[in-house]
Amino acid sequence: MRYSCYSCGKKYPLTEKIFRCSCGSFLEIENSDMFPEKALENSDRTIWRYREAFGLPRDLVPVSLGEGHSPLIKKKIDGTDLYLKLDFLQPTGSFKDRGASLLISLVKHLGITVVIEDSSGNAGAAIAAYSAAANINCRVFVPGYTPDGKLMQMKFYNAEVVKIPGKRQDANDAAIEASGNTYYASHLWNPIFPLGFKSTAYELWEDLGRKLPALVIIPLGSGGNVEGIYLGFKSLIQAGLAHRMPWLIGIQAEKCSPIHTAFIHGLDDSAEIEVETTVAEGIAVQRPPRAKAVLKALRECGGFTLSVSEEEILSAARSLFSIGIFAEPTSAAALAGWRKLKPHDKRDAVLILTGSGLKETNKLSKIFTA
Repeated sequence: MRYSCYSCGKKYPLTEKIFRCSCGSFLEIENSDMFPEKALENSDRTIWRYREAFGLPRDLVPVSLGEGHSPLIKKKIDGTDLYLKLDFLQPTGSFKDRGASLLISLVKHLGITVVIEDSSGNAGAAIAAYSAAANINCRVFVPGYTPDGKLMQMKFYNAEVVKIPGKRQDANDAAIEASGNTYYASHLWNPIFPLGFKSTAYELWEDLGRKLPALVIIPLGSGGNVEGIYLGFKSLIQAGLAHRMPWLIGIQAEKCSPIHTAFIHGLDDSAEIEVETTVAEGIAVQRPPRAKAVLKALRECGGFTLSVSEEEILSAARSLFSIGIFAEPTSAAALAGWRKLKPHDKRDAVLILTGSGLKETNKLSKIFTA
């Protein structure tokens, strides 16, 4: 397996300790491998039951905390049945564990001992946790508004947390500048991280009786989850294990919607827009570096994007609470987006709920009990 530049096509070996091409563009992974069906007989219920599909070195030893195979439940909301993928029920409380397990496994395999990451919370917690499990030193740059629950989680994993004044993009810029010769374990840039989300596609295929859903609705920030799930569905179809690509629908907050703006204007890269702080800070990525791949994936599967208001996000959060699901507002954006679909498109949709509300209890208590 090799890295390949999305823009200029330059190739790099997997042992190269880089996060982007020398031309400045992001990297992709050249891999056509697929897990054998006999792997599904394995009692291992982590994402590593699909390890052949990730294309990582055969002698790599996984750094795993038991991530994967989150529940898929069917609920009736607003009178309509839909599926909820409870992907916040992961070791650190978010879907980011899927990508962190793969990336830190490779980092450990390459003998790297120090990593830098930037995050609004969930990715930083995941990288910190898996770094701790791998005995790797971790430094995380976060925007100043990051919820205390997520900050404390990173610190409990012995990560060094660096608060950066300003918006999410400021933390990203600071991390890149500080990385220098240190390995930048970026969930925004690194092509290994989205590969972990292929496992979500495989789990949906298994849980739905080896069939693919009609549509999957995903909170959309940097877009790694959309990119990875698309790649997972695509590989199932190429292997002859499925026959129709689902729609993927990415949901952005109105206050930070660079990919949605690009999609509706026919752009092939994220739009340069002014952003505001949103209650769904997990999808507040002003300049998502892999946006070209995300937009391409959405268009190739016939999917699209939607944006939702703060009021729509909070209303959706209340609805989830009312049926016993304590998800963070970023997750609730998926339900808010689903509610904007036409009635005939809503049936039997799958919503990916990405982060736990337990990480944001202070913020949520101020919003809902003030």
